[in-house]
Amino acid sequence: MITTILLAVCVVGANLWEQEGGKPEIVSLLGKAYFSKLADDELRAAEKALAGKPDNPDLLIATGRSYDRLLQFSRSIPLYSRVIRLQPQDVRAYRYRGHRYISIRRFDDAIRDLKRAEKLAPDSFDVLYHLALAQYLRGRFGEAADSYGRCLEYRGAGSAALPKDWRSCAGLDDESRVAMLNWRYAALRRAGRHEQARRLLDAIHEGLPVKENVAYLQALLYYKGARRDGVFETSQLTGSSLMALGYPIANFALINGDSAKACDLFRKLIADDQNWNAFGFIAAEVELSRGGPCKSR
Repeated sequence: MITTILLAVCVVGANLWEQEGGKPEIVSLLGKAYFSKLADDELRAAEKALAGKPDNPDLLIATGRSYDRLLQFSRSIPLYSRVIRLQPQDVRAYRYRGHRYISIRRFDDAIRDLKRAEKLAPDSFDVLYHLALAQYLRGRFGEAADSYGRCLEYRGAGSAALPKDWRSCAGLDDESRVAMLNWRYAALRRAGRHEQARRLLDAIHEGLPVKENVAYLQALLYYKGARRDGVFETSQLTGSSLMALGYPIANFALINGDSAKACDLFRKLIADDQNWNAFGFIAAEVELSRGGPCKSR
C-alpha cells in the first residue's frame, strides 16, 4: 500500500517539464538528473517588468521567486546574487538564495547565506527554519537542533524590520510551530539528545488547528505513539505533503534501529521524480548518499 501511494504521485504531464533535449536543473547526490518546469505567462510578465528596470531589487526578487515556482533555480540564484551586490543588507536575497542552495544540494553555501540572514533578521522564522534544515542535511544535527530552538524559544519582541508577510519567531502560531517541532525532534534524536526530544512531544495532541502542515502533525503524533504504520493508508496527503510525512517515518525507523525499513522507505520517496525539490525528498536522498546503513543495500 505504501509503495502504491508513493508511486501514484509521480504521474505529471510530461509537457510541464523541460526534459527533452534540455539541460537538467541539477544532478542529484545520487547522480540522477532532474529538470525544471516550463515558463508560463506569470513568469513572462515578471521578466518583462524586470527588463524595464533591471536593477530594481523588488523586481529582481519577484522574478527570482517566479523562477523558483518553476524550479528554475539556475535562473533565480543569479538574480538574488545581483540583489546582494546592489543592496548587501537586503535580508530577502540571503534568505531566498540560501533556500535555493538547499534545493540544489549546496548545503554549505546555504548555511553561509542563512547565517548572514539571521544576523540581519534574528527573529525570522523562515530564516532559522531553513538554516536549521541546511545544517541538518549537512549532518550537523546538534547545530540544527539549536537553530530550531532559537526560534521556538525566542522571547524578544517581533522585529518591525521584517519584510512584509514574513513570520516572526515571536508569537508563533500552531501551524509554524508544528513544522519546526517536527524537524527539531528529528535533529535532537540524531544528535543523541533523546530526552530533550521526548519533551517536545508533551504539547502535541490530536485536534491542533493545523491545515497546511497536517503531515508534520501526523509525524509528531507518530513519534508520540498516537499513530502507527497505518498512518500512510489513512492519510489523504499527496506530493510534497506525502514527502513531509514519509521522511519522518523512515527516519524514525532508522533512529530506532530498523535500517531495512528505513532504507526501503527512503528509496520509495526518491522514486517520485516530480517532487525532487521537496525537503523530504532531499533528506531521503542525503540518507541514501551517506556511507551509512543504506549504502550497501
